[in-house]
Amino acid sequence: MSFGKNRQGTGCCAAAALLATAALVSLHPGAARAQDKPLAELSSVIGELRHGGFVIYFRHAATEQIGATDETADLTRCETQRNLSAEGRAQATQIGRAMKALAIPVGTVAASPFCRTRDTAQLAFGRTVVNQDLYFVISTDAAETRRLTDSLRTMLSAPPAKGTNTVLVSHSANLREAAGIFAKPEGAAYVFRPLSNGRFEAVARVLPEDWTRAAERTRIGRAP
Repeated sequence: MSFGKNRQGTGCCAAAALLATAALVSLHPGAARAQDKPLAELSSVIGELRHGGFVIYFRHAATEQIGATDETADLTRCETQRNLSAEGRAQATQIGRAMKALAIPVGTVAASPFCRTRDTAQLAFGRTVVNQDLYFVISTDAAETRRLTDSLRTMLSAPPAKGTNTVLVSHSANLREAAGIFAKPEGAAYVFRPLSNGRFEAVARVLPEDWTRAAERTRIGRAP
């Protein structure tokens, strides 16, 4: 499959805006919108996460905001892409250490083919499988965006292996298309509970620093 055709100039911005509006107005029946109910904090779901059964969707960690753009990215060459900053690399590492300290079991780890997502997954969890269906939807045409969105909805509704949580590392636009949730800031995670019949619900939003804070509270013997 080729992803070589990207939106350009004002056409790119207009198309992206239309897609975002459509996603927020009319969502797939299986999607859970963050706007429908307040999302829990990490402390409310740690106990459940320790038993597994969730899909945790991460937006990649913090990136350098200068240099290459996604429109000119070559997926085989990280130097042509927007990459993790020093802060982002530290952020991803800290998230992984904190999740391990919190005894949150991680099974499958899948990432978009961009270097910033693969590096986030690798630094946090020490492994990842590249999934082309997590490719950045802003850089695809309308038909491919719909296909990628449907695929992500399937991933969010797929139960993980028993006793584990699935981790997906991708982009803000992908989650907006699939679930009406704009993942902010970089490094933020959203916890989804797979439901029956291809449905899912968003249950928690976790900021990058929340993992470390929870792990620290656990270390000193306080409830997370």
